Amino acid sequence: MKQAPFLAYFRGRWPEEEIPDGEPEWVRYETSYEQDAVLRAVNIYRDGRITRNSIEIEERNGDRCPSLIDCSLTEGFADAPLKEIDRDEFEEHWERGTDEPFWFVR
Repeated sequence: MKQAPFLAYFRGRWPEEEIPDGEPEWVRYETSYEQDAVLRAVNIYRDGRITRNSIEIEERNGDRCPSLIDCSLTEGFADAPLKEIDRDEFEEHWERGTDEPFWFVR
């Protein structure tokens, strides 16, 4: 039986003080270092709106999406000011979000 990948959860604030229009203030990530991928992400905006995306959401129409970032985790998160969080914190925000794919928008 194949073992589930080790998952880690992180949150980070937009890196600059001034947040551009349309960008989230906070992001939460579910990552798998075994797969070298961001599996799910939650964006939290200043106006209280919460959106979410996942590999599963991106692949609903048959597209292939190995990760929600287009580089390795090591490369993508190398300088990111992220804080590790627990799964419950991630899931709390995931449940409140609405689906919003960004790679394969139709």
